[in-house]
Amino acid sequence: MSHKVWNVGLIGLGSIGDYHMSQLSKISNTRVVAVCDVNTQAVEQTGNRLNLPPSKRYTDFRAIIEDPEVDFVISGVSNKYHADILKHAIHCHKPIFSEKPFTRTVEEADELISLYESNPVPCMIGFSYRYRPCFQFVKQLLEQKTLGQIRHIAAHYLQEENAPMFNKEFTWRFSKEMAGSGILADIGSHMIDAARFFVGEFNQVSGLMSTFIDSRIDLRTGEAAKVDVDDFAGFQGVLDGGVMGTFYTHKNAIGMGNQFQVTLFGDLGTVRISVEKPNEVHLTLREGDDRELTEKVIYLDGKPMRVMLQDFVDSLTEPQSSIFPAILDGYRNQQVLQAILDSAEDGVTRRL
Repeated sequence: MSHKVWNVGLIGLGSIGDYHMSQLSKISNTRVVAVCDVNTQAVEQTGNRLNLPPSKRYTDFRAIIEDPEVDFVISGVSNKYHADILKHAIHCHKPIFSEKPFTRTVEEADELISLYESNPVPCMIGFSYRYRPCFQFVKQLLEQKTLGQIRHIAAHYLQEENAPMFNKEFTWRFSKEMAGSGILADIGSHMIDAARFFVGEFNQVSGLMSTFIDSRIDLRTGEAAKVDVDDFAGFQGVLDGGVMGTFYTHKNAIGMGNQFQVTLFGDLGTVRISVEKPNEVHLTLREGDDRELTEKVIYLDGKPMRVMLQDFVDSLTEPQSSIFPAILDGYRNQQVLQAILDSAEDGVTRRL
């Protein structure tokens, strides 16, 4: 293991930036040496907290990426800027961890992947749930063929924060121009990644989408602003090996905090996980000659598991781990998102 200390540049100082800083504080061979945000007040506050010199407080993402003292950057910004930041990092050959989704559109994704192929750079896309202990354990079960042949994967991802009673204000996530799509890109992209992680590629999809609340108050103007993205996304798919997939997501689910559940149905058994209980795996099998039903909850507390940003830092000097969500995972995810959007628009199943 290298003893090098990696200098990190942080782009985007909202709540996701705080999350990344707390994660970095657990990784002994990293230090945040520069920060960047279009919000100068956030730059000053974070810069003061970290005792950064004025020269390391940026408002232009290009400048922090070009800083020769920054070894890699972490980007947590609104979807509109993902492609530009990734593009500049590739151009400058600067390793980058970028939040999901990969881009807003498949056109942006196509351009990025061809740039990357001609000038590859270490890049991780933030599909963080791969790093939950329950996800890593299920991945092992599948590799060991514990469930037999997989026939069906089902996932739902539900939260309550956008329900009418909460009067959620208009933010960039409700704008197609800023986000590309609504709930689909926001948390639906995690369901797509989970399916690819556990099963393989999508071969075809059929989507349905809806906008429950078509205007919200923009606090900057006090006026109602039009919501032009989806509040609900449901889709079915066929994945590698003929595995069927069913998925739905929305943030109109009263009582749901962060309920992301995945169930895999195999010929020998069923496994169910929920990110709200990341150290639990519910496993149901029929075993032995008499096909006796056994149901057990496996508790994973204390088991060593890979940590996402640590995995990224390790990849700078070692081969990538088997669960590393690389740039191609971001690209494939974007292709599936686009196919769902297209299918929902015209009612035609899309092949990938």
